[in-house]
Amino acid sequence: MHDSALRLVRRPDGIAVLTVDQPGSRANVLTRALWEELHSVLISLNAEADCRGLIVDSAKTNVFIAGADLKFFGAVPAPGDPAVRELMEFGLATLDLLENLPFPTCALIDGAALGGGLEVALACDYRIVGTNPKVELGLPEVKLGLIPGWGGTQRLPRIIPVSTAADLLMTGDSLTGIAAIQLGLADGKVGSSTPEALFASGGHVERRATKRNPVPDSSRSTLTLRDQLPAVRAAMPLVAKGIGLPLAEALKLETDAFVLLAGSDDSRQRIAEFFANRKK
Repeated sequence: MHDSALRLVRRPDGIAVLTVDQPGSRANVLTRALWEELHSVLISLNAEADCRGLIVDSAKTNVFIAGADLKFFGAVPAPGDPAVRELMEFGLATLDLLENLPFPTCALIDGAALGGGLEVALACDYRIVGTNPKVELGLPEVKLGLIPGWGGTQRLPRIIPVSTAADLLMTGDSLTGIAAIQLGLADGKVGSSTPEALFASGGHVERRATKRNPVPDSSRSTLTLRDQLPAVRAAMPLVAKGIGLPLAEALKLETDAFVLLAGSDDSRQRIAEFFANRKK
């Protein structure tokens, strides 16, 4: 039995705090084991009638959740791998549980929330950033020959302006905490904003409806390709088509596109280069 990566504390005020702290690792990484543990915790929370809200945070210094398990994706033998599809669908089902809990949720981000880490935060109703200079929010998957596969291509353009979301998806660039607040990706900073105040506002019901539904025609903009990376070529039509659909349908398109990129020569090479650069 592996050591638990999650700690759930129920406070006297009825708010639950879920702390991610992967044992034996400097970062929290979305391995299959972590997804399974998160799935199980969320099922138990879903049954708690007296819970008033959930705060998701991290015990790691400088890291909220660093993203997917790149060792797994670097070893995918070829595109269309059924194990990849199964992992992506399991992660999406877990985030669906998070997004539909019967009480509001808030991610407290005081470090790097990248890739899958940001996708977990996007499934929360609210996001508050900490004061740590290492705070960064981004979806860098295109730099690894991939696209976000746990809802990032579809939730991000439902939360911030479509053209801005498309830019972030195409470049893989990260935002500082301040920039995330200015864009509306984060709801405030620790000290000036609290999960408790956000929960009391009751705004989570409307936010969930906005994420579930297609983006209104008036909010869609022309998405132009500025890059010919295979992952970008896959991401842009996906965003353009997906935002016109209900979220559940859009996520199926995302998964179909993701499994064709994972295990590609381009992606495996980029992930290998990523690990090689880390060793330097």
